[in-house]
Formats: sequence, C-alpha cells, structure tokens
Amino acid sequence: MSLKNQFFILLLGVSFGLFSLPSHSQNTVLHAQVSGQGQPVVLIPGLMSDERVWQQTEAALAQHYEVHTLAFAGFGAHPSNPQLREAFTENAGAALERYLQENTAGDAVVIGHSLGAFLGYQLASQQPQALECLIAVDGVPFFSALVSGNSALTAQAVEPQAQQMLAVYQQLTPEQMAMQVQMGASRQTSSEENQARVVAMAKTSDPATVGRAMYELMTTDLRAEVADLNVPTLQMAATGGFSTAEQKQTALNAYQQQIAGDNAINLLEFAESRHFIMWDQPEAFLSAVNHFIEERCHD
Repeated sequence: MSLKNQFFILLLGVSFGLFSLPSHSQNTVLHAQVSGQGQPVVLIPGLMSDERVWQQTEAALAQHYEVHTLAFAGFGAHPSNPQLREAFTENAGAALERYLQENTAGDAVVIGHSLGAFLGYQLASQQPQALECLIAVDGVPFFSALVSGNSALTAQAVEPQAQQMLAVYQQLTPEQMAMQVQMGASRQTSSEENQARVVAMAKTSDPATVGRAMYELMTTDLRAEVADLNVPTLQMAATGGFSTAEQKQTALNAYQQQIAGDNAINLLEFAESRHFIMWDQPEAFLSAVNHFIEERCHD
C-alpha cells in the first residue's frame, strides 16, 4: 500500500464508521465541563469524539490547571444541533470563541485533537487575542493536502471529492457505517480497548453533522493564515502508523509542509503513536504538553 493511501485510510477510515441517533436537535452547540484551578487549559476533541477522549489528560492536567473539557453537538454522546449540520466550522468556531471570551481572560492553552486542532488553528489565526498558545494534536491547517501527500493540492481541486463524501454520509446505513468504523479503528489507536472506545463514540455520532464537518475540513485551507501566525504553537505529528523509517520521514515531511515558514510553530514527532497520541503515548504526551506550557504559554 502506498504512503498516500495509508494517510488517506488513516484519517478517513474511522470517519465512515457512524451509527445514527434518532433525529434530535438541541440548542446547545458546545458542551463543557471544568475541573481544577490555575491557568485555563481548553481541551477540544476531534471528529465523532466527545469528552471521553480526554479523561486521562483531564485528570492529570487538573492537578495544576483549570481544565475546560469541551464537546460538540452531534459527536459521541451529544445529540445533534441544526447549526452544526448546516455550517460546522463557522458555528463551532463561533461557539468556541464565545466560550473563551466568557470563561477565560485571553490566557488559555488550547489543546485540540484532529478536527479540534483545525478549529484551534482557525481560532488562533482569526482571533489570536482569544488564547495564549495552541497545541495541535495530529490535526493540521489543511487536511486534504496531508492525507493526499500533495502539498500543492488546493481546496478547489478537492471540492468534487468532498461533495461525493458529503453525499455518501447521507446514504450510508447504520450497518455499513458500523462496519467501516470497526475496520478503520486499528489505524486510529494501538490498543484494542481504545479501538472499542473509538467505535463506541462513532456509533452514537450524527452522520449529518460528521458529513458536514468532514466536507468543510476537506475544503478549507488555513495554511496561508497560519503562515503568519504569531500564537506559540506545538504541532504534534503521529507517525506510529508507518512501519519503516522512510515512511515515517515522508509523513513527518508532510506535517512540516503544513507549517512551513512559521517560526511560531514547533513540530514534535510521536513515532510510536497512531492518531490518538494521548492514548498511545500518554506519558510522553503529557510531558510534552507540560513542557510547552511552561516554556511558551506565559506572558
């Protein structure tokens, strides 16, 4: 299998694995729980994920920080919201910005995984005063360029494929979706227990919300904005899904191309992690987070 195809399967395999809840909407776009005291740390999960992905991280960080663990409607345990079905990144981003304005003083450490990292990049480039620093956990400014292995790819070029993807989400049966997520779970995290957690969250996510989020993730390129970013940022790259040193280096180069030319962003490889770095290398992950906060996330 080519490296390009491995990348595509790595991040898209799990995204097909959905099981729809009954149609049910609430006014709540963003859910939050808070623990600990100190400088605020905001945890944002990724596609089809909820608070459960951060349980171990939250418990550790809450010993030293005020931890805000967020989750979006339509992902995991949370019923869908029509705003996110219609325009995910705009409305999720607005909810995130509003939450930070109301609950922090511009000194937050924002840690986003996957789609959550993309939302973090969006926030940092559009509203840099809203946060102190950003940690992007295996999520990048332009998803499609990463998974294709083609740094020259444009959002316009991927539009037809993204439209097809959106249509697929509207047609998949629960059986098809459950089968796909099960097949792709081993590429997300190394342990069977955590793979089961990925599947469990996917089975209660809303396909319409996930499809919209995936479409916008595929067709939004933040690289130009991120090139001028002045918010201290740590980009974590998971290369544990690749077996050879050459494949790992090629993957790492693809991450580097996402943040080329920005001195505010540091790149850190996790060579033994798949997509869920905080699950596969929890001690190394927490060590990197604490070190970055201490070194880069204070005035």
